[in-house]
Amino acid sequence: MDPRAVTERIVGSLTPPQVALFFVALAALLVLALFPIFPRQLRVQEGEIAVRDLRSPREITFESALLTEEARETASQVVPEVLEFDPNLRPRQLLALSTAMTGVLQIREDETLDDTAKRERLLANGYTRESADTVLTLSAERWRRIVDEAAALLGEAMIDSIPLDGVQAIQRGLLQNASPDLLADEAALAADLVRPLIVPTLVVNEEATAEARDAARLNVAPVLQSVSEGQRIVEGGQSIDATAIEMLEAAGLLTGRFEWRHLASVVIIALLAAGVFALYVLLFPLREVGSTRNLLLLALLIAGPVLLARSLFSLVLPDEDRLFLAYFLPLAAAPMLVATLLEARLAIVVGFIQATLLMFSVVFLPDVSLVGTIQPDDAARVLLVYGLGSIAGVFMVHRAERPNQYLAGGVLVAVVALAALFAIWLLESERGGFDEIRWMTTAALANGLGSGLLTAGGFTVVGGLFGVTTRVQLMELAQLNAPLLRRLQDEASGTFHHSVIVGNLAERAADLVGADALLVRVGCYYHDIGKILQPGFYIENQLGGDNPHDDIDPQESARIIAQHVEAGLELAQRHGLPVRVQAFIPEHHGTRLVPYFYRVASQEDPKVDPDLFRYPGPKPQSRETAIVMLADSTEAMVRADTDRSPERIDAIVEEVLAERLAEGELEECDLTLRDIRTIAASFKQTLLGVYHPRIAYPERTEPERRALIGRFRPGRRSAQTLPEAP
Repeated sequence: MDPRAVTERIVGSLTPPQVALFFVALAALLVLALFPIFPRQLRVQEGEIAVRDLRSPREITFESALLTEEARETASQVVPEVLEFDPNLRPRQLLALSTAMTGVLQIREDETLDDTAKRERLLANGYTRESADTVLTLSAERWRRIVDEAAALLGEAMIDSIPLDGVQAIQRGLLQNASPDLLADEAALAADLVRPLIVPTLVVNEEATAEARDAARLNVAPVLQSVSEGQRIVEGGQSIDATAIEMLEAAGLLTGRFEWRHLASVVIIALLAAGVFALYVLLFPLREVGSTRNLLLLALLIAGPVLLARSLFSLVLPDEDRLFLAYFLPLAAAPMLVATLLEARLAIVVGFIQATLLMFSVVFLPDVSLVGTIQPDDAARVLLVYGLGSIAGVFMVHRAERPNQYLAGGVLVAVVALAALFAIWLLESERGGFDEIRWMTTAALANGLGSGLLTAGGFTVVGGLFGVTTRVQLMELAQLNAPLLRRLQDEASGTFHHSVIVGNLAERAADLVGADALLVRVGCYYHDIGKILQPGFYIENQLGGDNPHDDIDPQESARIIAQHVEAGLELAQRHGLPVRVQAFIPEHHGTRLVPYFYRVASQEDPKVDPDLFRYPGPKPQSRETAIVMLADSTEAMVRADTDRSPERIDAIVEEVLAERLAEGELEECDLTLRDIRTIAASFKQTLLGVYHPRIAYPERTEPERRALIGRFRPGRRSAQTLPEAP
């Protein structure tokens, strides 16, 4: 395996196209998360009873279709019907009279009927009893006279315009208009015969009437309805009528309203937020997000909670019932996961910007208020609860190594959330009682403890998606009975003990300069794991025996020594060590020379090529691997030196650090000169503790020697017999 390939997998420096893709992807996800369409809409029907007051979330003026239609209908109904004289009615009614008289004549002349039967027939045709008796008693001559008079009366009445309301007046005047030469009963009969046939001669012109009424409707201007922000549209307990439904719809409470300016606002905010994150990953590159896949996963981790929260806010805000449901979400889990898996600084940025976006969704996006108006208190609560709570959780779980730290982080988030809710609650003029405090406490606990549990349960899954080495993995690898470390201890015990000492030396220094101390310790344990394959070629495992390098060419010896890097990488990959741990294997040597054999070869040939004696590299790419390089070299030099006085240890430490700086091995990591001075001081203190002087004990006294001989003489239970003291 190429050692540089491992480093590239870890560092994975971001290219501008990758950052641009991250910017576009995050901006698109944030636009979707903040898109001004909300799931909550009122569902009401006319005649339903409102269970609470429904108020307008904004000031609106709209054309009321209902009121406009009512006004136009009123104007249309005021227009009278257009009437016109129908000349065809008079001949038609005269014909009807003639037909009726023919029928009466037939009854009169029907010899098969007696007078009683004829009378019944006439009564059945609508004649009065008096008229029927008159018809039956008249002579033929007088009957013809009555028929002629009836025709004259009808013809004279129908010759004029008769409106609908003028029929009764004409009917009443028939008797007075009858001929004076008729007897009273004859005149009454003539009037009775004509009266049913009098109809209005003025009929409605439907087309002209419709045109007149349409013209009246068009002359009515649209009726505008105005509603102020917060105005009550429907009072709780009252019936919802059609006008109220129209006002609710105009206010955007019944159907989703979409306006381009709202979308433009969302796009601008999304671009700003995505730009901040893109600049961050470009200026402060993270080892764990060096791939396009991980950048997209980070974008999802940022935008996902925003979408979840915005959707909930549209359902529960404004909080008219004072249940504080908007603050139940464990949104601090996202920044806490980022802090656990990636970096605390990035996690703080994530928490702050997410809280800002949530405040934006509460204050500025349309339709979020629905049946009430958002107050500044709601925006302040969202910003403080989700902003300060996330940051507090980040501080607590940053580099957490034990499960109880996640629980403590959740408790801290809950405390901060409750404090923020209580502080805003104290500022409100209309506060409730104990019930509101109970709901605030419940919301804070759900928020905080939920965040802690999600972080503890999710960092392994999310870490696997990101390919990030989790703290749990590192803690498992740090156990000295781990399979690979157990094999190192059995097959290369000198290397094992050297790795443990280097781990102690480097861990404290890493902690002092703010590096990942746990990662450093694990990296130290495995940095020389490749020596398992040929342990006898390394001085710490020879235990005073023969040195195989005595019979080998210096260049070949250097190649064998350097080979433990590639061998170690192959072992690490085979045993599934995380790539961040694998990075310590090549980077702790960097591109340095194998100094001993190079110097031996130089004595034989001063012009020997030094590149033949170099480790494959690369140079340390992180503070952690750089610290291990310094600790490894320092421990080896101190162990090799017979003088371990404090002065000599100080000199060796300074010499090693100066040599690595001069060689340029620290050029590609982010250690500062101040960090190097801190590391030097830590190394000195730790090495002095390891190689502290001891006093020489005096020889044992004679009673002590005799007591030991007696205690361990043959035949006793001890398995070992000590030699007799001199």
